[in-house]
Amino acid sequence: MKEAEPMIVEQNTPLVVCGIIGDETTLVVNKCLTGPFKNRYDLPTAPVTLRQTLSDSVTEIAANETGLTTAVESQLGTVQWLFPESARMLVSIFYLLEPVGGRLVTKRPAYTAALSAGAERVPLVQLNWANSSPLVLQAKRYLATGTFPIADQVIASYPIPETPQFLLN
Repeated sequence: MKEAEPMIVEQNTPLVVCGIIGDETTLVVNKCLTGPFKNRYDLPTAPVTLRQTLSDSVTEIAANETGLTTAVESQLGTVQWLFPESARMLVSIFYLLEPVGGRLVTKRPAYTAALSAGAERVPLVQLNWANSSPLVLQAKRYLATGTFPIADQVIASYPIPETPQFLLN
């Protein structure tokens, strides 16, 4: 009998960089329109690629999604997010970004294809599980306490809301 050939399984291990732009009272977030965090606030987030450094990736995505020019202040840490219900995983490298210019893009022009409906500076007290991605809540925790927990996070259930949980300006 012929031995079965090993099955090749496509690996999907998304590694992303995330930018935190905020202070002890507010956080700049985008109004996400796609993906697992659709219809919630999310951080400026980009996949890691071979074409640019991590710091270049995070400052570029922050500019594209928020309109703000930023500089990397520090790399805070890495967190693995496990979503067993949907068999998804995400590994996020978080950066604290300092805004150095630009203007917050609060609404995307109707003629542009976008992953986001625009950016917003939201008070930390208004960010919660119902309206924000787990990445936003990690950033909120850091900005509110000054500590950055790096423990892996298992999120048993994370349904995608049918309607936006953020305010569309």
